[in-house]
Amino acid sequence: MLPRITLLLFVFLTFHSNSHAQQVENAAKHLGAGVAIGAVGGYAAHKIFNGQRGWTWAGAVGSSLAAGLAKETYDINRGAQWETEDVLFTTLGGVISGLALDLLLKNRRRGRSRKNCGCPPIVFESLDVDPVNASGSITAAIQANDILSNGL
Repeated sequence: MLPRITLLLFVFLTFHSNSHAQQVENAAKHLGAGVAIGAVGGYAAHKIFNGQRGWTWAGAVGSSLAAGLAKETYDINRGAQWETEDVLFTTLGGVISGLALDLLLKNRRRGRSRKNCGCPPIVFESLDVDPVNASGSITAAIQANDILSNGL
């Protein structure tokens, strides 16, 4: 059933776009603007809400939807007609950018789990103190290792 619906949608869009060549160019502009605005909104939401996936999608789709509605409201105030298709294409651009952000930012989330603290490694062989009978303070062990390795 799904391939039939896809084929029907493809045929409809092909005939619709051939009959209105000017509208295809306008739709491409709205789609591109929706991708750009959705990418900025989605990335901002990703940073603000600490990488939560739902908020990234909400930022991408919501910002492009808001931009499409604002543009059509602006056009009405200038005497043009409301075009719902323009809002839909702008929002579709936000969906595309949400998908792209989801794929791109997912790989970054995996690599952040193991961060190096930047601490110098402790080498107990260079210390003259038995680590079992020492004070048990890791700070003292790090300082002692640093002093012995730097020769201070």
